[in-house]
Amino acid sequence: MIIYRYLSRQLFATTIGVATVLVVILVCGRFIKYLAEAASGKISSDVVFLVMAYRLPGFLELILPLALFLGILLAYGRMYLENEMVVLEACGVSQTRLVYYTLIPALCLSAVVGVFSLYIGPMGAAESVQILEEQKRKSGLEVLNPGRFHASKDGKTVTYAESVSNEDSSMENLFIVSYDENDAKKVALISANEGRYRVDALSGARYLVLSDGSRFQGSPGRADFNRAQYKQYEIKIEEQKPYDPNEDFENRKTLDLLKEDSPKARAELHWRISVPLLVPIVAFLAVPLSKVNPRQGRYLKLLPSIIIYLAYLSLLLAGKNAIAKGRMSDDLGLIWIHAVFFIFALVVHNWPNIRLWMRRRHAEKMQLEGGSS
Repeated sequence: MIIYRYLSRQLFATTIGVATVLVVILVCGRFIKYLAEAASGKISSDVVFLVMAYRLPGFLELILPLALFLGILLAYGRMYLENEMVVLEACGVSQTRLVYYTLIPALCLSAVVGVFSLYIGPMGAAESVQILEEQKRKSGLEVLNPGRFHASKDGKTVTYAESVSNEDSSMENLFIVSYDENDAKKVALISANEGRYRVDALSGARYLVLSDGSRFQGSPGRADFNRAQYKQYEIKIEEQKPYDPNEDFENRKTLDLLKEDSPKARAELHWRISVPLLVPIVAFLAVPLSKVNPRQGRYLKLLPSIIIYLAYLSLLLAGKNAIAKGRMSDDLGLIWIHAVFFIFALVVHNWPNIRLWMRRRHAEKMQLEGGSS
């Protein structure tokens, strides 16, 4: 138990450190993307952290297996480099027992990854996509940043507000320029001292209510502009089709995928089951790969090991796409890929014995040939 606690502590500390670095790198990249969209007015800055929180479980279900794999390579590689593994082997801790000690925390992590993959991850992805789609459906006026010009996606409307109140969503010194859909040469300029939103109680339609302003309409370069002043002017905000999160199979609940018989649903279900199965297999594979010669350094096998892991993950993704497109039967799903890498891990684990057996067979063959001659 003392040896197991020591190995688990070393493995836990290294895995947490690697996972933290990977999460920071991935989250920062995605966070910068969302901040750029918020700065350009595509989404509101208030939802950036909320979207990141919903997306985090989906990141962790892919980061944790890789973190465990690298954690085993780095932690055990250091112990081989400092001859701690030599001492443990002298105390009777064989590589097989080391695998048993490693699989205990690996199976616990596999259960955590399974919860993320089968339940929390899809739920968080559906919520984040729902928020982003709601932001896309909103008018540019609703995600307007004060003191910045905002252009609509079609480029036909440009909006500017000097100040925006977060409490009642009111705007001051509002300026709107829009081009006529029927005649691109005509443009309308609307200015208002104040603007706010109104929702019709009966129809649910949304309106932008402008107060104390002017409206100019005409063609640039010509002197035939029409000018009108108003006390109150309402603009109906066009409603778009609500987004259905069930359109994407990645966002559906696992129980809903079990009821669906389409290839895409089956492919997504096999993928969610494969992610937790990935954890104990890569942990089993990482134990023999972490064995290094002190003269060679702890990072000698790191790059080849990462390539093996990426090949494993790439085959799973390729199998998922093949099932989704109907190119591969879903009877076995992705189990055959796990079986191939499990057999590969067995071969790597027993490679010293296999090599010794091959040498003995070769020596016996040479003796027989020498005796017959």
